[in-house]
Amino acid sequence: MDEVLFYISQGDKNESKKTAVESFAYISSIHSSKQYQSYRHASSPLHGTCITGIGPGERIFTCDSKKALINVYSYGKEGIDQRIPVPESLNTLHIIHHPETTTSDFQLHQKPNFRIPWLLCGGSKSGKLYIWELSSGDLLCVKEAHYQGISIIKSSSCKTFLITGGEDARCLVWNLADLISIYGNNNNGGDENGQDHLRLVKPYWAISENTLPITDLNLNPTGIINDLKLYTSSKDGTVRVFDIMTKSQLTTFILPHSVESLTRDPANRALYVGLSNGQIKMIPLYKFNPHTSVLEGVGGMNKIITIDAQDPNLATTFVQHQDASSPVLQLCISMDGTSLISGDASGQIYVSDIVTKQTIKSFTSLSFPIAYLVLQTVSTKTLDSTRGNVRSDKKHRMVPTLKRVLASSDPAEHTLFMDIPEPVTIDEDDESDGDFNSWLETKRVEELQFKNLSDIDSTVKTIGNNTSSSSNNTNLESKLKKVSEAYTGLRSKYEELLKEHAKLLDDK
Repeated sequence: MDEVLFYISQGDKNESKKTAVESFAYISSIHSSKQYQSYRHASSPLHGTCITGIGPGERIFTCDSKKALINVYSYGKEGIDQRIPVPESLNTLHIIHHPETTTSDFQLHQKPNFRIPWLLCGGSKSGKLYIWELSSGDLLCVKEAHYQGISIIKSSSCKTFLITGGEDARCLVWNLADLISIYGNNNNGGDENGQDHLRLVKPYWAISENTLPITDLNLNPTGIINDLKLYTSSKDGTVRVFDIMTKSQLTTFILPHSVESLTRDPANRALYVGLSNGQIKMIPLYKFNPHTSVLEGVGGMNKIITIDAQDPNLATTFVQHQDASSPVLQLCISMDGTSLISGDASGQIYVSDIVTKQTIKSFTSLSFPIAYLVLQTVSTKTLDSTRGNVRSDKKHRMVPTLKRVLASSDPAEHTLFMDIPEPVTIDEDDESDGDFNSWLETKRVEELQFKNLSDIDSTVKTIGNNTSSSSNNTNLESKLKKVSEAYTGLRSKYEELLKEHAKLLDDK
């Protein structure tokens, strides 16, 4: 196993040849110097990239900041694989995968080589929200959501809510089912019924607490929807925590500078925010109370907390980007919560240790500001470019062309093509102790591969029979006793000879 980082730059905002020559995107390991993939002519606006995954058959979507196009890259191919036209130029993109559903008759399925996610969401400069179904290319939603451009789009892990943040300082929480349910009122009216339905759709919750544009959003993955929290950052220097189900604001953190990026610890222990002056501040969500000896939560009940700008001991401040005075535009954190990956406006990307606040790795510098970072844990066998399954997906498996007209409200006109993998059959007669032992051995090897982040696997082999271990021990003890006695006698002879030699020297 290896933790792999995908990063891409924004490119030159001025139309020049330098953008086409020096715009790159890379897939590299954060624990070693290995670089798995590189992509040419790759650039996008801030938060204008989304990725289905890292590995063979996966896709990377980037929106062109100057043209109404979406560029599609395939894993294993450096150049652009597809150029898909869209109604207007987009600012941000977001992928939503199929929701996990459980059935009574549970079946295991083989993982298909090519996977198409469920929905592709895009936000335009005019404030419109677009949602396409990637498997068919149908346009399910066109909604005038914000008064100004949409800066970022995120969805909850349960696929219930869709959150959009805009330059109009508003953050809107949408019910995803309301946006894409175009087949609810079918009166043979074609697209008009779909438009009328979308006009009636209102946000589940409109958050207008900020005064400047929203820069980043984050949601905690949870199995219980009542525990769903929303974290927002804004250029007004605030980080706010909201409870979506109760529609209440829990905490407001006031930072000394404008907040450009935000990420959350995997265990909800702290927040990490990138500031416009190049600093990264750590905001602890739990603190130890010395009076009660209890770890208590920070904030709640709409509490306002001011983060001190002075930190001479660097207890909660990262200063890797402060030398260049570049805003920290992107942040992400490793799976175990020990490493922080940050990218700034000068194209620098660093991996910092959270405990010591020191830089442990720096990536290949890009010539333009960082637009997007994503970190995933992938098997090294999947990432091996020498395997034959990297280019297994041919031209007929390309992403369908995205429609520019709203899909019909008649479900009979909805045509969908999907790969259904064959189920994995398990023979009940083969369930024996031997198979269980082999399963344990397989899990042991997988654990070793996960712990060992290099390409060298080290194992310890025991040679000999366990039944004769006691006799071997007695033989070894007797041999050791004979060797020690011989060594003692030899040392005594050596000391006597040394004394005789000293006497001879004194006589002379």
